[in-house]
Amino acid sequence: MLIAYSRHSSQVASDDGLDTYIRLKSGVCLTPSGKNFLLGLPTRALLLTESAHAHIARNFNGLQSAKAIAHGLRCDIDLINSFAELLKREGLADEVPRPSSERVMDLSEEVIALRSACERELVAHRDGVEDGGEREFLAREGATILISGENRLARHLLVALHASGFTNTRLISRARLTPRITGADLCGIVVRASDIGKLRKEFSQELIRNSQISRSQLLAKAAPDLIISTVPIEWDYVQRWMSEGSQHLHINQVIGGEIEIGPLVVPGATPCLRCIALTKRENGAGELHSFIRSEASSAACAYLSGLISLALGQYFGTGATPLRASSHWYNLLDPLRTPEIRHWNFHPECGCN
Repeated sequence: MLIAYSRHSSQVASDDGLDTYIRLKSGVCLTPSGKNFLLGLPTRALLLTESAHAHIARNFNGLQSAKAIAHGLRCDIDLINSFAELLKREGLADEVPRPSSERVMDLSEEVIALRSACERELVAHRDGVEDGGEREFLAREGATILISGENRLARHLLVALHASGFTNTRLISRARLTPRITGADLCGIVVRASDIGKLRKEFSQELIRNSQISRSQLLAKAAPDLIISTVPIEWDYVQRWMSEGSQHLHINQVIGGEIEIGPLVVPGATPCLRCIALTKRENGAGELHSFIRSEASSAACAYLSGLISLALGQYFGTGATPLRASSHWYNLLDPLRTPEIRHWNFHPECGCN
C-alpha cells in the first residue's frame, strides 16, 4: 500500500504535542525514490513528496521532543505534530515516554532492557498500538496462567510464556509422575541429559528462573485468567473449570502426524469440551484417541509452544482470538501448511449454555 503525503496533507495540530516523543517502529525505513522518499515497511509505505518530511522522519528516534525537532529544523510545530499523527495512524510510529536520565545500568538491568525491547518491538506492530507496545507488554505480568498437565509440551510452553513476559505462569502436574526427572522427560531442548535426576518441582522453578525476563512484582491471582490443558481430557477437571467460570484452552495429543489446538472455552459464552465430544461422536469420530497420552517430538514442542505463546499474546493484548469456539488442526509433517479449522456450536444434549 502506497500513500502520497505532502505538506498540504497536514492537519493543524494544537500545541499539546510540544513535549511528545515520537519513534519510528522497528523495521520502518526511509529510502530515496527518485526525487521523493519512501517511508515504511515492505508491506506498506508513505510516499513523501517534500524533503522536509524526510528530515522530520530522520529525527523521530524517540530521543527528542516535537518542540526540540521543530527548533532544530526551524519549522512549524504543527507540521511536526500532524506528520506524527499520520505516522501513528498508519502504524509506522509510536508515541513513547520521555527518555530517562542517562543512568548507567548494571548488567542485569541491561539484559532485561534488551529482552523487553524485543517483545515490545513486535507488539508495537499490532494494529492500533501507538505506545511502542508498552501497555500490552506490561499487562502480561498481570495475567495469571495455569498450565494443567505436565509433559514435554507443557514444559516448553512454561518456558516460552515466561520468556514472553507472562511471569505469573505456573505448571501443575495432573499425572502420577516419578518425583524426579527421568530419561522419558528428555527432549534435548528444555530438558537435557544433565537434568535427569532433578526433583520435578525444583526443576520447574529452575526453568522459570532461567527463562523469565524479570521476576514478577505482582502476586498471582487466586482464580487464573486462563488454564491451558496439555494432557488428555479428565472430565472432573473440566467440570470444575466450568463451575468456577475459568476460561480454558485444550491442546489435544499428537494423533498420527497432527495435533489439535483448541477450542478456547469461555464458560457460558462458548461451547464446552463436552459439546465438542458429543459433536465428534455424532460425526463418527471415536473418543478413544482423545484419551491416548502421547509426547510430541522435540521440534514439534518448540514450534507449538512458540505458536501458542504468540496466540496468547494476541488474546491478552486484544481480547480476540480465532481459537474461541474453534479448533486448529496442524499437520506437524507439513508445518507450513494452513491449519484445518473446525468451528463448534453448543450441543443440545449438553446444556452448558
